[in-house]
Amino acid sequence: MKILRISGKNLASLAGEFAVDFESGPLATTGLFAISGPTGAGKSTLLDALCLALYDATPRMLKRAGSQLPDVGGDTVSALDPRTLLRRGAAEAWAEVDFVGSDDGRYRARWSVRRSYGKPGGALQPARMSLHRLPELAPIGGTKTEVAAEIVQRIGLSFEQFTRAVLLAQNEFSAFLKTDENERGELLETLTGTTVYSEISRRAFERYKLEQQRTQVLQARLANVAPLAPSERAQLDLERSAADAAREALDSRYTLLEQQLRWHQELDKLGRGEAQAEEALAAANGERVATAERRQRLATLEAVQSARPLTVEVQRLEAERRQTHSAVAKLEGELAAALEARRAGNAEVDAAIARLDASEERLRAAGPQLDQAKALDAALETLAPGHAQAKAALEAARQQAREARAQHGSKSEQLAHARGLIEAASAWLTAQSRHEAVATGWPQWERLLRQAGQAQAALAAGETALAATRTAADQAAGRDAQAASALAQAIERLDTLEANRRAAMAALGQFDAEAIGAERQQLEGRRERLAAAERTWLELSAARETLAGLARETERAATAAAGAERALQEARAAAPALEAAMAQAERSLSAAELACAANVEQLRAHLVDDDPCPVCGALAHPYAHQDATLKAMLTGLRAEVDGCRAGVRENGALEATHGAALAATRERLAALSQDRTTLDLRIAGLLDAWEADPLAAEAPAEPERSDWFGAQRGAVREALDALARREQAWRAAASARDAAQRDVDGAQSVLAGLRRNAEAERDTAARLQNELKTLDAGRQAAAAQLDALLAELDPAMAAAHGDGWQTAWRRDPAGWSQARATEADGWREQTEAQARGAAASATLEVEAGALQARIAEIDAAGARLAAQFERIDGESSAKRAARASLWQGRAASEVERELTAAVSGAREQVAARQQAANEAAQAETRARTAQAQLVERIAELDQSGATASARLADWLEDYRRQADGLDDIADTDELARLLQVGAAWLAQERSALNAIETGVANATAVLAERRARRAAHLESAPPDGQPMDVIQAMVDALVVERQASIEAATALRLRAMQDDERRRQAESSLAEIERQQAVEQRWGKLSELIGSSDGKKFRNYAQQFTLDVLLGYANEHLKQLARRYRLERVSYQGMPSLALMVRDQDMGGEVRSVNSLSGGESFLVSLALALGLASLSSNRVRVESLFIDEGFGSLDSETLGVAMDALDALQSMGRKVGVISHVQEMTERIATKVLVRPAGGGSSAVVVE
Repeated sequence: MKILRISGKNLASLAGEFAVDFESGPLATTGLFAISGPTGAGKSTLLDALCLALYDATPRMLKRAGSQLPDVGGDTVSALDPRTLLRRGAAEAWAEVDFVGSDDGRYRARWSVRRSYGKPGGALQPARMSLHRLPELAPIGGTKTEVAAEIVQRIGLSFEQFTRAVLLAQNEFSAFLKTDENERGELLETLTGTTVYSEISRRAFERYKLEQQRTQVLQARLANVAPLAPSERAQLDLERSAADAAREALDSRYTLLEQQLRWHQELDKLGRGEAQAEEALAAANGERVATAERRQRLATLEAVQSARPLTVEVQRLEAERRQTHSAVAKLEGELAAALEARRAGNAEVDAAIARLDASEERLRAAGPQLDQAKALDAALETLAPGHAQAKAALEAARQQAREARAQHGSKSEQLAHARGLIEAASAWLTAQSRHEAVATGWPQWERLLRQAGQAQAALAAGETALAATRTAADQAAGRDAQAASALAQAIERLDTLEANRRAAMAALGQFDAEAIGAERQQLEGRRERLAAAERTWLELSAARETLAGLARETERAATAAAGAERALQEARAAAPALEAAMAQAERSLSAAELACAANVEQLRAHLVDDDPCPVCGALAHPYAHQDATLKAMLTGLRAEVDGCRAGVRENGALEATHGAALAATRERLAALSQDRTTLDLRIAGLLDAWEADPLAAEAPAEPERSDWFGAQRGAVREALDALARREQAWRAAASARDAAQRDVDGAQSVLAGLRRNAEAERDTAARLQNELKTLDAGRQAAAAQLDALLAELDPAMAAAHGDGWQTAWRRDPAGWSQARATEADGWREQTEAQARGAAASATLEVEAGALQARIAEIDAAGARLAAQFERIDGESSAKRAARASLWQGRAASEVERELTAAVSGAREQVAARQQAANEAAQAETRARTAQAQLVERIAELDQSGATASARLADWLEDYRRQADGLDDIADTDELARLLQVGAAWLAQERSALNAIETGVANATAVLAERRARRAAHLESAPPDGQPMDVIQAMVDALVVERQASIEAATALRLRAMQDDERRRQAESSLAEIERQQAVEQRWGKLSELIGSSDGKKFRNYAQQFTLDVLLGYANEHLKQLARRYRLERVSYQGMPSLALMVRDQDMGGEVRSVNSLSGGESFLVSLALALGLASLSSNRVRVESLFIDEGFGSLDSETLGVAMDALDALQSMGRKVGVISHVQEMTERIATKVLVRPAGGGSSAVVVE
């Protein structure tokens, strides 16, 4: 890196522009030059310009807090702000440096600052930086932050490294020489970037502390698990054996008493079961008694089913008779309506004929006027096209005139509007002229404002995040300490819970869970199999009893069906003979009635013997004189016919009655057969189930099976009771084990969580510290970028919106930018509106003139067309008036059609009225015929109804004689109500009554079984025969005593288990403590070697090597500056040291303290160290320029000469060295000088000689 040129303007005392060019004049050929001038003239300001242009900072104004200085107005500025280098009374300042980068490229860096509005009284604006590549001046980087990063990359040195390698500022020489070891180590660590050694030192120290805590926890745990002494353990074992023996004795006594108590409890249970069975039997018998009326009603309903056909026949005939009477009444109304329709139809025919005559007369009278109207219509039709054409032409001309005038008016209005827009836009642009610069270049300003808004948001977010992260870091440190404490407590609690878990597991190991489960499964299976087998046997017994009842009822129904079928066959066999006799009697009666008819007797009275008969022509007339004989024969025949008819009716009634009875009986037999089939299948299934049941082989004969089932149930129940007590003890032990395991699992989970939490808290604290550094750097970068952007925006925005635009923008960046965008849009819109108005105005003026000429042409053509239309319209009006006087102007064809239609309509009405009259006469005839037929049918129905009612009455009479034990039926209405009950209800009721009978049988069987079980239980009574309450009291007392014995034995057993566990834990804890102590010793040695709470032990140890390298560089320079002295590091035996000492080689290698050096000696040694630090910092970059800002006034002539020789040696190594000094002797020895001369008024000028 090499500095080529330094220039600037208005920096402190350097008023106006100045430049120091190292490539021209004397400076181009010399390697050593002096920067001299009076004190306060501005020598150091030259070096300030160098740092400002490159880093926006100076060694004299480090970025740390400082006091505030008043600025213009009420503003203040930090005393350490580089912008305070702006000369008082100046509006702007800048610093510029040309240099060769580490990549051998040539660049120009520029720093500038200005006051608002370019006035000395304006507010101080943010500094700006730029970087260009030479010689083409191509810009590099956009924002200030980007430029600063590019400069550091091309130089290869940060600001701190630059001030060590290129610029050696005032008061920095002896600081490193005489500082303490810690500060010297921190400085070396910063220069070399080796902070990792401090972190390793702190980590080693913290890990050693953690391992110490773990060892202490293990030792404390061992102290808590000390086992019993041998004598105490022997006494504990004796007490435990005695307690176990006492508990076993109590258990035996408790088992005996519990068996006696269970016998009494089982007796009470069996007694309650027997009472319940008696109650169930009584309830079943009561239900059977309560259903006596239902059984009687069911029998009645089944008995009346044979009357169903007779009732149906009576009801059918009655319904048909009512329908026939209704039809007769309806026909009477229809007959009256037909008579009235016939009379009205004849009258309407006469009226229609009269209307037809009148219509024909009107048609004949209208003929001449119709001809005249047709002639006028033809003439008007001829004139219509010309009239319409003239009218359309006139309307078109008038419409054109209106449209032309409307267009002319519209164009005039548009022209006035355009001129108004031009004037308004011009006035607006004049009033807003101060926005012209911003509006015309708005895309550029908008981009900068957007970037500035983003930078401000980033700055605010960074400050917020920085504060939040700092708070979080403090909180994380507190949580880290809490997590470490909670972790130690959790480890101790886990040890205690682990001991409890092992004790619970030992107690649970005394039980065999699989054996208990297998035994319970076996007993439960045995109990379920017994219950299933008993249910199967009881259902099979009940089903067999029900099947026997169904067989008896089927036999009765079959007998009744056979009798009904025989009677039905007899009635059917007698029916043909009875019907033949009735037919023959009816034929004989018909012949006799014909012979005795009134007209026949009248003809017979006029017969004369030997004269031919007018009917048959016979000469003999045997019946002419036998009237009495014929009448007697007619009477006999009628009696015979009545007798035959009665026989047929009675036989039909018998046939219907027996048929209905047979059908009802067959229906009942079908239902019984279905029930028996279903029951047979159920019995077969139950029998198969019983035979397939394994217990069937064990069961005794049928009479003894109920008692056998009771005994087996009792044995299973006693075994289950004993098993339940063992299960309860096992579950209690398992529950204790599970609870202990849950506690251990929970404690382990908590411990793991606490460990993770402790590690997370440590990581969080470290991460937050790193985030603090990153966020602070980001905040500074965002602030610098924002200042650069606002400085670039300031010239245009200040001119348009005044000095306070930045304050307004900071309050609301988005709103302020939107307002400026609106102003720019307004400017653009007004400019475009002005241009559009000018173009539209010129076009509209031409179009308005053309429209005015066209209006005149259209008016002349309209006048001609109006005269032509008036002539044609007059002729057409005369003919229309004449036509209007005929038929009110109606069309002739329409009038003619109307008159013709009236004639046709009259004719159609005459035909329709005649047709209606004929249809009315026919309807009258049909009604009279149907009426006669219905009257005859009513007579037949009355006779048939009487016969059917008689048969039904006969059936009721037979029922009353035979109804023993059945409900009485008062009349046919009650019989009809009974027959309304359907077959489905009868089947359901029959099934319900059978179920009640089955329930009685089942209840009887259950009662017998329970009585047998109770009797068998009484036979196994305990021998002592004590009552239940006495045994219960003894059991209660024994339970308390037994519980106390169990608790005592458990406590002793637990003490023994805990002692065993402590013995085991003591052995494992000692081994664990030994392992942990080995780990602790290893980390202790490492901590002793490099560990410290602040990290300085390992840091200082590592920086010893850095210091040795630095001293190597410095001693090389001391060979030139002061060969007498040599810098060395103080070495402590086995201890790291960064202390410095000076070895005086002229005094035989005597060691001296650095504080014992004189002022001149300190300067030389410090200069050597400074040059060594410069070499150390620049070992990555080739530095060809060096500036030393340190007074040489403390040196005598000889020492000054030595220093000059050292500087000459530096320039001979290829460096260009500049020295700031006002020592005359030194300036005289340096031929090339940069003089800073005061020019009056607090200003100075820079001259190169």
